[in-house]
Amino acid sequence: MPWPMVHLAISNELAGGDPSPDLLLGCIAPDAIHARGQVSREEKGVTHLVLNGSLPAKERIMEAYLAYLPQRSEPAWKDFALGYVSHIYADLRWTETLYADFERRFEGDRDEIRKRYNEEMSRTEFALLRSLPGAEAHLTKLAAARGYAIAPFLTRQEVTHYRETKLGWLRNGSHEPRVRPVYFRLEAVMDFIRATSMEFSDLMRAWGTDRQHRQLSNGTRRLRDGSPTSRRPA
Repeated sequence: MPWPMVHLAISNELAGGDPSPDLLLGCIAPDAIHARGQVSREEKGVTHLVLNGSLPAKERIMEAYLAYLPQRSEPAWKDFALGYVSHIYADLRWTETLYADFERRFEGDRDEIRKRYNEEMSRTEFALLRSLPGAEAHLTKLAAARGYAIAPFLTRQEVTHYRETKLGWLRNGSHEPRVRPVYFRLEAVMDFIRATSMEFSDLMRAWGTDRQHRQLSNGTRRLRDGSPTSRRPA
C-alpha cells in the first residue's frame, strides 16, 4: 500500500492545493489500526473495507462514503470522511498499478520483496516531502486536525496517536535510507498521485458525492471549484 506522503499528496490534489486539516488526517486514518501495535492482515483489512481478502470495488467505497457523510454535521467531519475513503481508493489503485508491476518485476523471496519495498517507499516519502509545494505546511495542518473516530473500526485516540507517530517519523531525516529507487521512482509515484486524484474526482462526480459534500459542508477548495490542481492550465 502507498505510504502517508502519497495519501497526503492525493488529498492536496483533491483540494486544489489547499487541503483542510481533517482531510489530511482522514487520508491516513485507515492505517491507524497500527496504533494497536502488531496487527494481523485481517485486522488491517477491516479498516480498509476488505471483503474476502480483497480491497473493495470502487462502488463499495462510494457506498461507504455516502453512509459516512450524514453521520455528523461538522464540515471537518465531511472532509475527514472524504480523506478516509480516498485512502481506500488509492490503495486499490496502487495494488492494481505500481505495486502489481513491482511484484512482476522483482526477483526474490517474500522477505526480500518486503525489505526492498520498505526501503524504496521510505526514500520516496522524503523525496515527496522535499518536492511537493507546501508539504511542510500540510504537515503543520495535519498536526492541528482534531480527528474523529470511524465507528466501529477506529477510535479518535487511535487516529491521533497514529498521526503523531507518522509526523515524528517524517520529521526525523535519519529514517531516510540511502537507496536509489528502481521500482518506485519519484516520477512514477507523482504520475500515480495525479492520475488517482483525477480518477477519484471523476468517481465523486459520477456518484454525485461532490454535490452532497458541498451541500453538507463548506468542504475543501477542490470540491468548491471542481478542478484538481493538475488540471489547471499553466
